[in-house]
Amino acid sequence: MLQKTKVNGVARPGRFSDDPARSWTLPASWYRASEIFDQEKDAIFFRSWWYAGPLSEVGEPGRYLTTTIIDQDVFVIRSADGTLRAFYNVCRHRAHRLLEGTGRCGRIVCPYHGWSYETNGAFLTGRGVCGIDGFDPAASGLIPVRVETMLGLVFVNLDDKARPLEETAQGMLADLNAHCANLDELTHVKRHQVVSNANWKVLVDNDLESYHVNSAHPALNELLDYRSFKVWEYDYATCHSMAGGDEDNSAYAIEEDAAVKTAIYTWLWPNTAFFVSPGRSNLAVFHMVPTGPESSVQIWDFFFKSAELSESEQAALDYTIDILIPEDSTLYENVQRGLRSRGYSEGRFVVNHDKPEWSEHHVHMFQKLVRDALVPGSDS
Repeated sequence: MLQKTKVNGVARPGRFSDDPARSWTLPASWYRASEIFDQEKDAIFFRSWWYAGPLSEVGEPGRYLTTTIIDQDVFVIRSADGTLRAFYNVCRHRAHRLLEGTGRCGRIVCPYHGWSYETNGAFLTGRGVCGIDGFDPAASGLIPVRVETMLGLVFVNLDDKARPLEETAQGMLADLNAHCANLDELTHVKRHQVVSNANWKVLVDNDLESYHVNSAHPALNELLDYRSFKVWEYDYATCHSMAGGDEDNSAYAIEEDAAVKTAIYTWLWPNTAFFVSPGRSNLAVFHMVPTGPESSVQIWDFFFKSAELSESEQAALDYTIDILIPEDSTLYENVQRGLRSRGYSEGRFVVNHDKPEWSEHHVHMFQKLVRDALVPGSDS
């Protein structure tokens, strides 16, 4: 049950404290309640930058991709004049969705009644509209959505007043580029999706700490040297890095001429992570997509220097998809099950700055951002 005492219509966050060393986690109810999930839609996801897909999918005029921010359908399109634009994916006539998936079109035609729009969003045609008293074609175009790019990736934001993407991600972006140059020139090789029976915050919590690696990821613990673990943060992003580990690790072999010797794993508020792993230039984008109070979808996009993978690159991809992701997916669903237990309500963060690979202060940072978004002006 949600606590009866509320702030701004949201249940108080239990014994959560601004000091991570003294704080308990957000209550289990915040990971299960439809009331909390509904608050998150407006307070977090409709105000934040949302990963939409690889920029290469909209590289030519008429090329488009679609995405859904909880229950808001959006499409991104390269218009005829070469400008990248985004719009709500809904016809202005009777609200039918306009585009599906990815593809290319010369104009945007609604499959319901045939209303059509230019690739710049302007109204084009609609049968019978000329006889409608007061109908204004100029006011009947598609409703735009903010769109920006970073690292060869496309992001959208429903909030016209949100900080620019590169300003929000500035420090994290510089760190990624310092570890691996020309990330925006990599080739999109594969998309992998997994349905998870877990709240999206369970996925983010897990992504932000390495405390579980020794127990849950034996091959990753060999691939990376966690004794070299470093961790740092920005206002809306976190980073951690570590050197490559054993050459004979059981994850995958790393080329001797590998461009990336030190891995960097980063996260951008609220639900997108970026991984550069040891090996040739590479990038994995992990988008943790909420689909309900206790469900989510993992969307993974993998980028390499070429679509033709080396033996080591293929092994790294296979390891991530066949071993690492399933290991974490099992953790997510077991945690979500535990969050329903009458024997659990909240837990204590482990904060240890002398052993940063054990510390959960980045999980606390994320949960504080969630709390502050849902309960503005709160303090503890």
